[in-house]
Amino acid sequence: MRTVLRLLGTRYGIAMVLIVVVLIVVGFGRTVFTDDDGTGNGALGPTVAPATTTPDPYNSLGDDGVAEEPSSAAPSLSKGAADASTVATRFAKAWLRKPGISGAQWRDGLKPDATNELMEDLADTDPSDVPAATITGSTVVENLGQVATAKVPADGGTIILQLEAIGGRWQVTSLDWEVA
Repeated sequence: MRTVLRLLGTRYGIAMVLIVVVLIVVGFGRTVFTDDDGTGNGALGPTVAPATTTPDPYNSLGDDGVAEEPSSAAPSLSKGAADASTVATRFAKAWLRKPGISGAQWRDGLKPDATNELMEDLADTDPSDVPAATITGSTVVENLGQVATAKVPADGGTIILQLEAIGGRWQVTSLDWEVA
């Protein structure tokens, strides 16, 4: 008996006693906190019944007559102004690579449908660096009210244009190229 007590007094003995205590606590916890089916996946503590919902008593009264605001207001365009799809297609055709055209001529073709800021961004662009030479499909426009996004399929990728209704007409505000 003294040998056992002497062994329990060492650090190895104390560690062994702690391991046995932990195993007993874990085993006791598993037996107490198991479901009726014995899976042991039950929640600890009290369970809460699902909340019951009551129908809205005012739902049957009908429309209150207040108009819903549209998610985006239609742009205010001048009479005879081209729609976003026409402007995007016209700009994309002017943007395409055309052999033998000077940078000034190329920018003059873009200017009627572009904002001044976009023209400043394109000031140093060499038209021979434009990655597309032909449009291969029809323009798809996602109109978001005062702004729109146009995607124009071209050889080798897609021309992505951002348009904004400025001064009563659609103008291209930014240009991006998405490689196919």
